[in-house]
Amino acid sequence: MYFCCSPNNMTRSMVMYQFIEDERVRNVTMRKRKASLMKKMNELKILCDVDACLVMYETDDSPPDVWPSPSEAHRVIQRFNKSPMWSPNALQDHSAYLEKQIAKMKKQLAKEKEKNMKHLMVKCLFDENALSEVNNQEVLDGVRSAIDSEIEAIDDMIKEAQEKAKKKMVFRTFF
Repeated sequence: MYFCCSPNNMTRSMVMYQFIEDERVRNVTMRKRKASLMKKMNELKILCDVDACLVMYETDDSPPDVWPSPSEAHRVIQRFNKSPMWSPNALQDHSAYLEKQIAKMKKQLAKEKEKNMKHLMVKCLFDENALSEVNNQEVLDGVRSAIDSEIEAIDDMIKEAQEKAKKKMVFRTFF
């Protein structure tokens, strides 16, 4: 739908887009609109100093209309295809985008769950009744896992500190 001004009345009226049944009228409309589109492309190219081309196929098997020239259109299309923003690897369909977003949100959810488990673990250290209200086995398993990972991290720090202490003692015995 678009707005059009009639010659007698300068107010805009709505015109519905639909297929033009009469072939002669359709061809005249096509010729006029194609010329108008090519003129607009030329104006855009000059006024904004941009590379632009237009390739238009009609419904029959005739060769396409190319603006400004086939060689110039070919050059612009090659430039477009070489652009990293429009490489086939950069383009993705909606389902691929959603899959990436879901994977990202799952990672974020896992991080938040881990943070919550650590918070609950610390709460358990200071309040022996902290887990009395928890009836969910998954939460209890998460707290147990958080405690186990913290114990492993502490054990690793102890081992590292013991190794550093041994190296210092060995170093001191020689001097």
